[in-house]
Amino acid sequence: MKRKGWGSLRPPTAADFKNKKCKKVLPALTHLVVLDFEWTADKRKKMKPISEITQFPSVLVKLDGPNSRIIDEFNTYVRPVFNPTLTKFSIELTDITQEMVNGAPTLPEALDKYLLWLKKHNLINENNERVGKWYITTWSDADVSQLAKELMYKKYKIPKLFDRWIDLKVLFRRHYKTKDASGLQKCVERLGMTFDGRAHDGLIDSRNTAKIVLHMHYLGAHTYGSFMFKTSTRGLDKNGFVYGSRESKKEYMQKGKTLRKSKNK
Repeated sequence: MKRKGWGSLRPPTAADFKNKKCKKVLPALTHLVVLDFEWTADKRKKMKPISEITQFPSVLVKLDGPNSRIIDEFNTYVRPVFNPTLTKFSIELTDITQEMVNGAPTLPEALDKYLLWLKKHNLINENNERVGKWYITTWSDADVSQLAKELMYKKYKIPKLFDRWIDLKVLFRRHYKTKDASGLQKCVERLGMTFDGRAHDGLIDSRNTAKIVLHMHYLGAHTYGSFMFKTSTRGLDKNGFVYGSRESKKEYMQKGKTLRKSKNK
């Protein structure tokens, strides 16, 4: 029997009043740790056995609408061990001199200092896992990839906090609706801001990348809308390779072959 007052419409049933599953809404991030490494390089040949980080900087950004700002910085130079003498190309590109790296800590020592800095801000726990809502943020995937490769080659485990990160270049294209995100300095200037300092200094690049973060989140909201940072864009697989990278795919294929061989025995 049809309920009165509903005409041709289906009257509501008990199922209509039950809580329906909805898409999970991710909470906004409260901080971003902007990072931009510099590492050994040569214009004419590949660094062997591997390139090594020579500057380890970061800028801590608090995301809080109109109160968003840089609240702290970290920076240390790093002494390479496989190629301790910097190339002319590397010095000219980064302005990092031989004297700067000669007395600097090695990468594992620099990383220990970095972890202490993050702990001071209550961003990681004793297991070096993220605490709270934040991610490492870079301009491309090259920085975390370099760190992962170098630590792996030197037989050191990469801290858990680097398992996920934000590639800001990806979000820049999406937020500003552009395919062109080549060159950090050009992207900063395209937003009407000044690129402060010398490019290819890791700390300077980190500060200018943080400018884009602040523009996306609040400063450019009247024109482009406010971007809410909620999740990472990239990550490492269980073997320490960037998801989708050549190394990750190679490892996946190799494991597939091994599994098939074991099944066919």
